[in-house]
Amino acid sequence: MGLFSKLFGRKNEDKSASELMRSAVSDKTSADLKMYQETVDHIVVSESLQSDLKLKLKQAFEDPRSFYDDDNEFILSERGLTYPNDVALTPKFVLIDTMEDEDQMAEVDWKEDEDEIRFAINRIMKAKKYPTISDELKYTDLDTSEIIRKINDDELKPMGHSLEILDINSDSYVFTIIPIDKHRDVSELFLKLK
Repeated sequence: MGLFSKLFGRKNEDKSASELMRSAVSDKTSADLKMYQETVDHIVVSESLQSDLKLKLKQAFEDPRSFYDDDNEFILSERGLTYPNDVALTPKFVLIDTMEDEDQMAEVDWKEDEDEIRFAINRIMKAKKYPTISDELKYTDLDTSEIIRKINDDELKPMGHSLEILDINSDSYVFTIIPIDKHRDVSELFLKLK
């Protein structure tokens, strides 16, 4: 084999390695998108919202830049996300902010009052056409995480529903309400979302 053949052969090998790397990244993106789409199937009750959200999530993976303005700030909410630093978080916050806009998810502060927590839960329950919980304040002496847990255990679960929290590495709680039989699947999916 001549010198040029060795060089051209090596270039082809390098190209193949590069193509393999792009393919691996594409496969990972595809797997992540499928996980987000599966999450949507479990937590969104409206078929039209499911379709719209899946399209937005596909766009968030394929063209994350489209969710940032000319100043590289995230356009769906004021979360301090910037492009390109927060590209990996884009799908997660597209999911959250779209669902919050449709009252299918809520975010409460770590020091939220019980009445605000109940209001947020009932807003989700109404949007999903589930029966609402009482507005009566029962746990005013507890902190936010305990209030959420008590309402979930003592009020939602007996009604056949479960409150699921999606961690966003913040001092707030982002959550939705689902049928209790989806609890395990949604909990596992929420743990996997970046």
